[in-house]
Amino acid sequence: MQRYYVLDREMAAGEDGFEAMVARAYRLKQAVRCLCRRDIALDLYIAHRHGGHVLSRWPGTGPRHAPHCDHYEAPDHLTGLGQVLGSAIVDDIDNGVTTLKFGFPLSKGPARAAPASFTNDKPDVKATGQRLSMRGMLHFLWDRAQLTHWHPRMAGKRNWYIVRRQLLNAALGCKVRGDPLAQRLFVPETFRLEDKDAIAGRQDAELAIARSEPDRIMILIGEIRSIESARYGEKILIKHMPQRPFLMDADMARRFHKRFAAEEELWRSDDRDGSLIMAASFSMGASGLAQIFEMSVMPVTREWIPYERLEERMLVTQAIEEKRHFVKGMRVNLGLEMPIASLTLTDTGAEATAVYLAHNLPEPRYDEALEQLMRTQGVEHLTWRPGDCLQIAQSGSTPIKVAGTSTAH
Repeated sequence: MQRYYVLDREMAAGEDGFEAMVARAYRLKQAVRCLCRRDIALDLYIAHRHGGHVLSRWPGTGPRHAPHCDHYEAPDHLTGLGQVLGSAIVDDIDNGVTTLKFGFPLSKGPARAAPASFTNDKPDVKATGQRLSMRGMLHFLWDRAQLTHWHPRMAGKRNWYIVRRQLLNAALGCKVRGDPLAQRLFVPETFRLEDKDAIAGRQDAELAIARSEPDRIMILIGEIRSIESARYGEKILIKHMPQRPFLMDADMARRFHKRFAAEEELWRSDDRDGSLIMAASFSMGASGLAQIFEMSVMPVTREWIPYERLEERMLVTQAIEEKRHFVKGMRVNLGLEMPIASLTLTDTGAEATAVYLAHNLPEPRYDEALEQLMRTQGVEHLTWRPGDCLQIAQSGSTPIKVAGTSTAH
């Protein structure tokens, strides 16, 4: 049970009176102390968002929390987040707002009057740590929504309703170009045939702002149901909004399949009911159909955990089947040629364990960067390849690495 020191009392999250005490601490401008570790002071600040209060860790303090704590995060530089924090992602602890800088426009100009302006999402060329690419934005929101976090009690309990709720909540404290991100973000609600007319009406209301402002660009996050032929190209059908296809002309479809060939192959090869998530900037045309400008896709397991290659899917699946507690590392803007911690196991005692995919062939740049990451203090390190075990000692004992390629520092 997560415990805190609020004003003059030690309390558990969810205990009667806890929310009222946090609200009082907010009014008195007093910090709340996380008690996941008793040997150091770990203060949290309180943000007031949409009528509620949220306990947030101070920037840079995530690794100081105990691995089992809700506020724990592995060192940022073990994933792609380290490249963008403080530049493309800026937290203001005074008001609890996170400012995002996007590397793609949110309004149409003369050069973006047609959907042919779709561009390939190549973060190593298109964007740097100064601005989030479309993929980077999707990865950031997925992580902020804690859809990258997993523990065995979640098994069978995640569905699109939960995913949507978490994404929308994650967007609440974010602003982009001075406007709330939530006003730009469209995540379709779960489709139910018996309620289809009411759902269509609510979707129309959410998209009304895009129709009323022709230059306005919105952002979709949805699950791809299918990619099908259309009269002059192809159409992407989004699950939960089948009545609103996203059209691609022939050239756009060709570039889509070329750019995202690996992601499509992973999606189609997943026999465990995984999904392909799409993030896209779009506007509403005069016809009432959505016009896509830029997009990115991300395969996820049936537990909604992202992955980027077959070996990583195998690693995630193995960790879930072994009932491990972990956080999935996200690449954000970082190029594929650079290593990240694919998983951080949080059930390995006093220190979490970062797990990296091992390469079969020598790649000097990758190997050098991986060696540097594995020098990080305060975290145990393990390299993994298919066939290796993840039988690392659980919380309460000293981590023991038994995988054949393990390295501890």
